[in-house]
Amino acid sequence: MTEFAIRAPRTDEVEVLADLHLRTWKETYGGAFPASAWGQAAREQRLRMWDAICNRPRPADRFAVAERDGELIGIAGSGASMDDAPVREKHLFFIYLLAAEQGSGAGQALLDTVVSSEPASLWVLEGNARAIAFYERNGFVFDGARQPTGFETGGEELRMVR
Repeated sequence: MTEFAIRAPRTDEVEVLADLHLRTWKETYGGAFPASAWGQAAREQRLRMWDAICNRPRPADRFAVAERDGELIGIAGSGASMDDAPVREKHLFFIYLLAAEQGSGAGQALLDTVVSSEPASLWVLEGNARAIAFYERNGFVFDGARQPTGFETGGEELRMVR
């Protein structure tokens, strides 16, 4: 397997990024979230989101992609917390990697790029053992906060901090 590269997303990649985001969501949450989570309305929302990220970034935000052999395999983003009562200034918005790439080191490289070793918070789906173990290896611990995912079948997210 060739090495991966970590870089900033490019303005001409909005559609590819939106589709990768939805594909990784389906791989990650296929058994928990309804199909609408990666349907057409979700794609349109992701297109708007990635257009803003690529073309109108906010000063505190940091986004990165992982690429292998010219194909995007993962995405990550962080920035100022949008929680009502932020517990950390920096928040990991997301980190998603294609299932076939998990364990390759690309997820760690993405996290290191967008958060580094700084104090941060994040939300993780309750029961997502692989993600929880990854965050715990990186010094994150649960702080007791919970919130609904917004999907009727999605359960709850738990906050982790370091």
